[in-house]
Amino acid sequence: MIELVFEDRCTQCGKCEELCPSNVFDIGAKGFPVIARQEECSTCYLCEAHCPADALYVGPLRTPQPVTHEHVLKLEVLGDFRRGVGFDRFAPGAYSYGEQVERTGSGPLGARDTSGANAAIYAALDTARERGLVDIRERKPIAREIVI
Repeated sequence: MIELVFEDRCTQCGKCEELCPSNVFDIGAKGFPVIARQEECSTCYLCEAHCPADALYVGPLRTPQPVTHEHVLKLEVLGDFRRGVGFDRFAPGAYSYGEQVERTGSGPLGARDTSGANAAIYAALDTARERGLVDIRERKPIAREIVI
């Protein structure tokens, strides 16, 4: 669920408000996004993935969590989702259509930090594997299989 907006990082581009399928954001009087309808957030991460300034924090749970700006900064997770989906492999703002640039120090995403902010996600993935659920990208399709 969307938890925080970091105004000191925000470029006021409006992408979060424009892309949110749940209409969670409003643009405030000063031009910064405001979380106006947090309970409507579906935790889709579109806002965080498209934020070129890493100014948004979406928590891994679908319920509000007591988290502070200082705590999130200490975790160094801002931008991890955007980098995880590959949006920073190219020139800033261009996403997958720009010229490829070399990035270093991708943060804790590469290392599986099971004690940090993403612990709930990793726990859910482990539980899914234990129950026999598999990532269908890792195997060849079964004949006549319908994937939903």
